[in-house]
Amino acid sequence: MISPAETVSPSTSIIALLCTRGMETFLSNTLSGLLRAGVAPGQILVACPSNAEDAVRRATTGQSPQIAMLVDASLPTTAEDQYVGFGTPGFSVISWAKIALIRRLIERHDHLVYADLDIGWLRDPLPYLAQVASRYPIAFQTEGLPRFPPALCCGFISLRRSDRAIEFLDALLAKSRENDHGGLIDDQAACQQLIDRDPAWLKDICFLPEALFVNGLGYRTAQQDGMPPVRLEGEIQPFMLHANWTVGLDNKRRLLASAHCWFIDDVVDPAASAATSLTTSVPDDTPLLSILYPVFDVRGDVADHLRHWIDRQQQVAPERFQIVVAASTDTPINEAGLQKVLRPGDVLLRVPQACQDTELWNAAAGAARANWLLFVEAHGWPDSDAIATLIAWIDANPDKRACNFRIRNPDHFRVARLMKRWFAQTQQEWIKPTTWPRLHRTAFALRRDVFDRLGPIEPFGQFGPPLLSARLHQGGVTVSTLPTSGLMHDDASEIVVHIEDTANYARGELTARAAAADPEFFENYFGPSPFHGAAPILAGGPARHMMLGVLMAAMRRPRGAIALLRQAVRLVPSLAPLPLRQAWLAARIKLDAFLVMRLPVPQAIAWHRFRASHSDIVRAEQLAWMLDNPLPPILANQTIPAVVMTRHAIIGLHTLEYASGTALRWTHPVCLLRLAAGRRVTVKLETRHLRPGLTSRHLQGVIPGGKPVAIEIDASGDIVLRAETPSTSSGIADVLVIAPELVEPAIAGANERRLGLPLFGMTVEFS
Repeated sequence: MISPAETVSPSTSIIALLCTRGMETFLSNTLSGLLRAGVAPGQILVACPSNAEDAVRRATTGQSPQIAMLVDASLPTTAEDQYVGFGTPGFSVISWAKIALIRRLIERHDHLVYADLDIGWLRDPLPYLAQVASRYPIAFQTEGLPRFPPALCCGFISLRRSDRAIEFLDALLAKSRENDHGGLIDDQAACQQLIDRDPAWLKDICFLPEALFVNGLGYRTAQQDGMPPVRLEGEIQPFMLHANWTVGLDNKRRLLASAHCWFIDDVVDPAASAATSLTTSVPDDTPLLSILYPVFDVRGDVADHLRHWIDRQQQVAPERFQIVVAASTDTPINEAGLQKVLRPGDVLLRVPQACQDTELWNAAAGAARANWLLFVEAHGWPDSDAIATLIAWIDANPDKRACNFRIRNPDHFRVARLMKRWFAQTQQEWIKPTTWPRLHRTAFALRRDVFDRLGPIEPFGQFGPPLLSARLHQGGVTVSTLPTSGLMHDDASEIVVHIEDTANYARGELTARAAAADPEFFENYFGPSPFHGAAPILAGGPARHMMLGVLMAAMRRPRGAIALLRQAVRLVPSLAPLPLRQAWLAARIKLDAFLVMRLPVPQAIAWHRFRASHSDIVRAEQLAWMLDNPLPPILANQTIPAVVMTRHAIIGLHTLEYASGTALRWTHPVCLLRLAAGRRVTVKLETRHLRPGLTSRHLQGVIPGGKPVAIEIDASGDIVLRAETPSTSSGIADVLVIAPELVEPAIAGANERRLGLPLFGMTVEFS
């Protein structure tokens, strides 16, 4: 008997997909949507028949190499590139093979979610479905028909590994042997019959809410277009749109695109498909440009700013642009007064409990009617020809997809002069050939289809636009700059605003890094986390254990003591507790702010302290993050590839790099692993002989306060450590791996690196 689970963790949930030949494009869209929604690639499993293996592998590795594949010879094959449509005998064969696949997979996974490939993903459903699975062993999407029990959809099922779920699948598979007028009975009809004949099943089945798990009939719910007739105090936030209730791949693709959940480039031209779109046809007077104005950090009167975007624009026909104003329901505004400024066709949108301008931008984009979106900060003052110049540029460059405005800064007060110089240097960095272009959050324009595919702007505050910029670059979208015209950025008169914006950016980057579904993408664009790399932040506790371990190693091998003592000296600055270091930085930030704003210091000194303060602000936020979010220790058996090592308490890792296309990380000469205490453990470090000549006598394994660590190197170059971790009150024990130091000299301005071992992966097994 399988004991019923009381709780299900989202981290143990698996989303299973089945792809036959002809469905590879939909597979790519599904995988893109899942990853964008925040589902970890390691929680996705794609099954396919043997004849689809190569095409499916290209689709999965094109999204993430961590997505698992299951090539199953028992799955039915289809002719090359042939889609098997609904209602055909082949469709029924695949449908029943899907049920059999689910039955096999549920034996291996605590929580299994099966999803068809014609589903567009809007948000991560796994935390919600894990809660459902903790109470119901079976959950189905329903079909939107006026009947009870509801019509169940076998294209989206959530199952908890339990006796009841397995009994249901076995009973359902038994019905596959029944005939229906000479052919196979439909799997969904069989499912309905099973429940109708034994209503006791209803106690075990959850009918998922159709507002959250939207079927094809409810596509308007997923679109979230248009303004409600009255103010609503909440909004529907669906997880997905299932493009059922329509037959044919083109129709399914159009249905998903209408709800902004078709993410890949093969979709037909929106202009060409407008006549056959399921949405309301767009009138001929549709504006070319929608200006998205968030009521956030306005620095003046909202109505006055809007007049600059409407009444004071010259050389442009009013019908060619639309204004969409978005304000949080928590922000008091004079709605009646703003309606007098806005024109017919403009929109005033209230967004429930929005606390970032990125949320307001996204909401405004959803209400916009134009093919181009202009995202602006609330405190910019546009030139009188700004809109005309942008529209002329769009008309002259039909192949372009993204554009920055030219931004100017005032210089008539102290902090403005510093900010002007700061922005100028920053933007010069953006255009260097060695980097990738960024969107300027003060004002940037995107073609609507690009934003629908690569957006929304994720809720990471000041860091949201840079993250979107990286996704644009990854997607091959170049960012141009408007050749003339632009706007004036209204800098705040007090440096405290710059301090908070900088801190907000740092917090946003750290939050986004922790939440990234694709850590490889994130690190390739934004570098290593502050807790890794050539000069990482170390917490006081691990630093003390590393120093103790290094001193123990020096006593064990006096011949190498001098080199080890040098390693110990480098750890000294990290011995101070994080709160003390954070308090010291906070004091320096306040002192620098007073010096820059209040004292008559030379401009060169003010600039030097301004830049130093910027670094201190970022470092203070990183220290605060480390205090609140310590890296989790390794407490269970697992294999950890190089890409995700930084998500575990493995301390002393350099940035991600590649050897023959394979990801690896070098360790520092001293590397610390935080493991479960009181356990026998074997740790295998995969080095692939990348550091030749290394033998076990060159290495030391040390457990502060514990027994010696046995080390050997096998024929494949893997370093194997065997140890018994001591029992501790915290349940965590530290194991140090010490290697001879390799020094990589500074190249092209990069810092010198001190290297230990190359790691392609790591396997930890407890016994």
